[in-house]
Amino acid sequence: MGFSTPVSQPTKAILCIHGGGASPEIFRFQTSSIRAALDNEFDFVYASAPHIAPPGPDVLPFFAGIEPYYSWFRVEHKSTSEEIAIFNEAIKKTVDDWQRRNPQSTIAGVLGFSQGGVASTVLLWEQQVGLVPWLPKLKFGIIVCSGFSDVATGYMRDYCMQSGYDEAAMVIKLPTLHLHGRQDGLNLPQSRKMFATHYAPTFAALEEFDGQHEVPKKIEDVKKMVNYILSLPQ
Repeated sequence: MGFSTPVSQPTKAILCIHGGGASPEIFRFQTSSIRAALDNEFDFVYASAPHIAPPGPDVLPFFAGIEPYYSWFRVEHKSTSEEIAIFNEAIKKTVDDWQRRNPQSTIAGVLGFSQGGVASTVLLWEQQVGLVPWLPKLKFGIIVCSGFSDVATGYMRDYCMQSGYDEAAMVIKLPTLHLHGRQDGLNLPQSRKMFATHYAPTFAALEEFDGQHEVPKKIEDVKKMVNYILSLPQ
């Protein structure tokens, strides 16, 4: 009679931040390849954005009919600081709920796509300047086809000036991997601007893949993400 070896549950997790006009359910599907590749190493924690939104340009027609869709930031808002506070509260709820249900696991990194890349950048920067003490210490980030927000960058710049930091404090100083789709007609210029503005080659690695505005699914591209994550000290 054979006995199966019990599979130990991962003790680390990656916080996943979906794109604008999408949802955690959509992002689960979009990240299925990397999730399967890291199944024994990491849990994946999917946050939900706070604002109902129309579907994003990468969402239809494939994900039609699975509303609602959500966005992290609204184009029209009264106060950027209030918008960031709403974003933080949504992330905090996800993190708190996860840690309460999984006390053996720690969120160690963040994976953001499209508008989620902007949100991930804001979160990593907030961690760096001490604005999110409730957040488990993120050790790395994976930023895929990121957008760029003049509003978010302006908010960071203003905070740094008012708090006695120089502009170098806007540059994220922890390991990040950035993936840009060569045929990304929606965000490629923004992805490059985000990388140039908020990341430095000392800490950040940049890979281009043969694809459009999407989370890479080809084996060689998934391997790049997996190998990068597993190469980092945990």
